[in-house]
Amino acid sequence: MKSLQNKTKLLLVLSLVAGLTFQCEKKKEDDNTATLVALAGLTTSAGDCSVSASGKATINTWTTDVTGTTAGTISKLGSVPIVGHTTAAIKLTSDGSTTLGVNGSAFIIVYKASACPLTTSNVAATPANFSIATATDSNSEFPSSYKITNQTAAITFNGTQGAGDYYVFIYAIPRNGQSAAVNYTFAP
Repeated sequence: MKSLQNKTKLLLVLSLVAGLTFQCEKKKEDDNTATLVALAGLTTSAGDCSVSASGKATINTWTTDVTGTTAGTISKLGSVPIVGHTTAAIKLTSDGSTTLGVNGSAFIIVYKASACPLTTSNVAATPANFSIATATDSNSEFPSSYKITNQTAAITFNGTQGAGDYYVFIYAIPRNGQSAAVNYTFAP
C-alpha cells in the first residue's frame, strides 16, 4: 500500500512539473509576440504622408494644408522612431507668384507633388520651380535640403514653372535645438 502511495505522489509531482513546463513554454511564446509588437511600435511612425529623402529611410509624417490660410504654427508633428527626430509637411498650391515663409530651426525639402507619397523623384528643382532666401544649402547634412536656424526662409515659387502643388517637408533634430513646430506665413 505504501508503495502505491509513493507512486501516486511521484506521478502527481511529475504531472505538476510537466504542466508547469508546458505553461512556461506558452509564456515564452507570448513574450515573443509582445516583443515583436513592441519592436514594430518602435520602428513605425504615424502620419498621413509617406516621405522619402535620398539615402534615408521612408518616414511617415502629418500634413498641414495651408492653401487659403495666411499664417499659423505647425502643431501636428510626426516622430522618427528610435531617434526621436520630429517631422511635418506643409501642403500648398502656388499660382506662380506664391511665397511661403517658414520660421524656426529645421531642415526643409521642397517636393513638387499633388499627393502623397513623396518620393525622391518629386524633389522640386531649384531655380526652375522656386527660389529660397535666408536658408543655407544643407545637402551635405541632409539630402536635397535647406537649413534654417532661428530665422525665416522665404520660398518663392517662380512663374509658370513654379505654379502647381507642393509639399514642404520639415525635418528637425531636437538635440541640435531644432523643432518641426515651425511658424509659417503664406501669401498666395
